Amino acid sequence: MSGMARGIGDISGKRLLIVGASRGIGLALAARAAQSGALVHLTARSAPAATQTAAALAAEHGASVTGHGLDIAAADATARLDAVLDAAGALDALIYNAGVSPVYARPEKITDEDFDAIARVNLRGPFLAARAFGARCLHDRRPGAIVFIASVASLIGTPRLSVYAATKAGVAGLTRGLAVDWAQDGIRVNAVAPGWVATDMTQGLQDNPRLHERLTTRVPMGRFAQPDEIADVALFLASDSARYVTGSVYSVDGGLVAG
Repeated sequence: MSGMARGIGDISGKRLLIVGASRGIGLALAARAAQSGALVHLTARSAPAATQTAAALAAEHGASVTGHGLDIAAADATARLDAVLDAAGALDALIYNAGVSPVYARPEKITDEDFDAIARVNLRGPFLAARAFGARCLHDRRPGAIVFIASVASLIGTPRLSVYAATKAGVAGLTRGLAVDWAQDGIRVNAVAPGWVATDMTQGLQDNPRLHERLTTRVPMGRFAQPDEIADVALFLASDSARYVTGSVYSVDGGLVAG
């Protein structure tokens, strides 16, 4: 109702674009946002997957959810982003969740092609998305919030994930740099750094009893996170409750970094 103060983390009525939202953390983000009354635009590399995901969430939550196909690794990703943003219209927040980790290997076994594939999605992608979103905010002279999904792999040494960790460390640097550049323009930029999360990306690790035990033993809380536990923090950062928060990277890791 008009005149009533928003609750903590309230994103009802906010217009969000979630890049990479057909599964895992991204799907949890879109579901939580729709459930909370936000107007959600989501992307997936496959246009049919984006459309189907959006339709399912809209039906489940009685919310406004639209899906857009977007291959952020494509050579013409900037043009594709522009098309998505033009279709979405004015937005309050961008959450960049798209990420890949196609290899779990020692560095001497990682190919040039592996490196380029990871960097295009995990580091080039968030910059392109933020640049496009920020440019529109500046043009329209309106504030905005950007939230990147990074990783605690950028904060601690993680075996067999050297390139993935490097790209996520780049996201942390991008977060701080963009925050400083755009602070006076009312555009906030933050990142969430999840620890191990129970998604399809980590399914192989979860299915290996010895490896799963070795990983969870390092986590003080003794378990993988659920996707919605990451989503809740990201959506808080996108809300007006975090209006004085910018340039920060928040670990959501069950105590992994602290331990």
